[in-house]
Amino acid sequence: MRILFVCTGNTCRSPMAQGLAQKYFPEGTEILSAGLHALPGDKVSDNAVSALKEHGIDISGHTATRLHKELLESADYVFTMTKAQQQYLTSSYPEYADKIMTLGGFLGIGKDISDPWGGSLEDYRVCAQELQELIARLAESIKNDADTAGMEVEE
Repeated sequence: MRILFVCTGNTCRSPMAQGLAQKYFPEGTEILSAGLHALPGDKVSDNAVSALKEHGIDISGHTATRLHKELLESADYVFTMTKAQQQYLTSSYPEYADKIMTLGGFLGIGKDISDPWGGSLEDYRVCAQELQELIARLAESIKNDADTAGMEVEE
C-alpha cells in the first residue's frame, strides 16, 4: 500500500504527517509526501523537526518534493490538508479524484489542518498533535477497511 500526504510547500504539514504515519502504519506501507507548490530540495521547517522530535520522530533529513502525476498515479490514498488542495487536485487530475480526499474528510471531520508555516514552535506542536490524532484514527480505519475486504494487513 502507498499513502501520499499533500500540502502546499512540503516543508511543514505533509512531512509531519509522513513522519507520524510511519509510526502508525505497518512495515511495508510506503508513506510519501509532496507539495502542490514545493520548491524541490527545500529543507523541512526547523519547527516541524522540533515538534516531531518531541514525539520521538526524526524528519530532519526531509527535503521538499513537488507533486507530480506519477506520485498520484502510484498512490492508493492521497490525503490533502485542506479542502482547497483537494479541489485543486481533483480538478487538475480528475482521473484520480476517487483516491484524493482531505485527511479530515476521510475520517468524517470537515476541518482543514491549519498551516503552521511561519508560526511559533507552539503552532507546530498544535499541528503535530492534531495530525497525530487523525493519523492514528486513519491507520485504524484503513486497517479495518482492509480486514472487511478480506485483505491481509501486517501488524
